[in-house]
Amino acid sequence: MKVSIDSRTIKPGDYFIPVKGVRFDGRQFIAEALEKGGHLLDVNLETYAASYRKKLTCPVVAIVGSSGKTTIKDMLYSILSCTYQVIKTEENNNNEIGVSLTLLSADFKTDILLVEMGMRKKGDLSYLARLVRPSHVVFTGVGLAHVEFFKNQRDLAKSKLEIFRSPLNWERYERVAFINYNSPFYEQIYCSAKRVGYKVFPYQGDTIPEQTINACYLIGQHFNVSDSDIRKGLSLSVLSKHRLSIKELGTLTLVDDSYNANPEGVLYLLQYSRRWTRRKILVLGDMLELGGYVEKAHQDVIDYAIDNHISIILTIGELTEAIHSEDIMVYHFTSKKALHQFLVVEIKEGDVVLVKGSRALKMEETVQFLESHYA
Repeated sequence: MKVSIDSRTIKPGDYFIPVKGVRFDGRQFIAEALEKGGHLLDVNLETYAASYRKKLTCPVVAIVGSSGKTTIKDMLYSILSCTYQVIKTEENNNNEIGVSLTLLSADFKTDILLVEMGMRKKGDLSYLARLVRPSHVVFTGVGLAHVEFFKNQRDLAKSKLEIFRSPLNWERYERVAFINYNSPFYEQIYCSAKRVGYKVFPYQGDTIPEQTINACYLIGQHFNVSDSDIRKGLSLSVLSKHRLSIKELGTLTLVDDSYNANPEGVLYLLQYSRRWTRRKILVLGDMLELGGYVEKAHQDVIDYAIDNHISIILTIGELTEAIHSEDIMVYHFTSKKALHQFLVVEIKEGDVVLVKGSRALKMEETVQFLESHYA
């Protein structure tokens, strides 16, 4: 069945759950939903989703970790869809509302359900795990995303381990975890999964993009997808908006990875850029919610950039002012207008421009500027 909490999206036959949020009350839109031919489902969304989960017979794959969740989810969807009927979390709707709606979007026709699960503060993942009760877990690793809300990275890692819960009486299926061997705290992650009965398959790689590809092969093979279909799925995968989106604008190659930023995400982007041997320009906005790691995390970008042959770094935001180097050119800007004016002058034929930054910096505005100027 099709369930929505947004009356604007209701179509005849859909079910409308009136959710009450901080800034809205879904009950005010019940009449609109019914006028559009929808049916009222007057229940608590999360309680109903948790109950509905017990009816699902397909593998339920939880995708967790500090970074790379949406990318690997989109790749796995493309790979597994070569063989199965697959449902996935849309975009990065990975909070309690998005997770609940993802559970409700599956039915008896669903072969595999991919559920992306986010965590910003303590208890988030524990709560979502109780909703989802995953049969499979893909653990991309422990980084520094949202570490500001924890004592330190170890404390953050401890909260992420709450994805692994002891099975309830009705959970009689085999439980499997695919864990990034390159992640900090791998041993703790491994032991937590084994302790509650998960069969663990580690994956690894020399770079983050390689780790992601290796995970896709491992998981695809686990679900009996042929290597040829895995390759086909990878080649046809469509990533969510503003994630490693390559745009060819004349002789300029623009890589739009502007959705969000943390140190692991920046490293992923720069390692991904190794495919180009042309001159590369990194446009970087502040990385937020890093707590006591903030200055070091921004300065570490220099090492990432040198290792991956970045020629110039252009930064914007207060935190990126910490980035300095004698080995690579770094220019800091206090306004998007000044940044964009510099880009127009600096960009040369054949350049590759990589755009990244936390949501608050709205780096998609730089993407839009370059698209309009060079289209």
